Amino acid sequence: MKRFFHITILFVLFFLILIFTKPEVFKYKFNNNLIKSYLCSQDIPYEPPCKRLFLSDSDIHIASGYLYINGNDPASYNFQHPPLIKYLFGLSINLFRNPYYVNLLFGLGLIFLTYFIALKIYKSEIVSFLSSLLLVVDPLFINISSSALLDIGQAFFLLLYFVSLFFIKNIWLLGISLGFLLASKFWGGSLFFLLLFWFFGFYKRKIETKKFLFHLLIAFITLCFIYSKSFIDKGEFFNIMYFQLKVFKYWLQHSTTTMFGANLVLFLIGSFKSWWGNKSFSRSDVWSIIWPISFFINMFASYFYSKKSAINLKFLVSIIPILYLFYLSAQAPFSRYFILILPFLYITTTGWIVNKYKFYN
Repeated sequence: MKRFFHITILFVLFFLILIFTKPEVFKYKFNNNLIKSYLCSQDIPYEPPCKRLFLSDSDIHIASGYLYINGNDPASYNFQHPPLIKYLFGLSINLFRNPYYVNLLFGLGLIFLTYFIALKIYKSEIVSFLSSLLLVVDPLFINISSSALLDIGQAFFLLLYFVSLFFIKNIWLLGISLGFLLASKFWGGSLFFLLLFWFFGFYKRKIETKKFLFHLLIAFITLCFIYSKSFIDKGEFFNIMYFQLKVFKYWLQHSTTTMFGANLVLFLIGSFKSWWGNKSFSRSDVWSIIWPISFFINMFASYFYSKKSAINLKFLVSIIPILYLFYLSAQAPFSRYFILILPFLYITTTGWIVNKYKFYN
């Protein structure tokens, strides 16, 4: 009963913050003129018969999702990111004329899974509630829940995959959740987590090679299913492996940074060096002082957990944010990338603080 009460409070607080700070999310109504703008945008690879328009990533995802759900090939529009979440945006537009409801649901799901993982690892309702509360009030979480970006959906499927791997342990849910994770956004970051989780599993000798390979097969079939329209339209001319190599090439050309370690700097001090104009330092409007504090707590906790006992899930959760930020060192700095690690960051931070408080009292 207490856990249900906690979740209810967190959900209500989440909606109250959105209602008072992001009311436009609930008032948005899709306008077909966005499609006309999109077909003249920077995202279109061919030269359009109109003046180029520069749209936000959010508008691009809304427009491409609308095109997908109404029968267009996802490999032809906004191809650099997989189509799953954009399909959901399009479905929400057709049903409610508002794509933002999708990320509101992902936000609720992320809160619930953060609570669940913290409870499973630390066996403490206080840790579960506080870690989820830190997520709910985080400026990045609120900002990204009220946009039509892909990152919060990717974060939700990442946590679902984590839960499927370490707690539920159902091979079908594991494979499908990985397929959804790979189909939510460019799979580079997802591949990092896949390798890290399974390396940990093999180290602990809790992973069977056959199970690992079978879940990869399920994930690949799931990914292919999400690209069904491309297979139908292009037939034998659509090679999904070649297509993913094309996406990878695009990522190498457009996502690398001019300053190695820029994402780590952005995370720790909230500033980054722009790669346009006069290349001056800019300030992130969603940065929180809790980020660097939690980062150093996670560093200390990971060292403590590795020394105190055998490597366990507490250690894994604490080391994930640190390793991921170093993985991002070669990529262009964007605050939205950090949504993937905020749940892990806050789970370790609250778990460490609560345990220390109990120790001294």
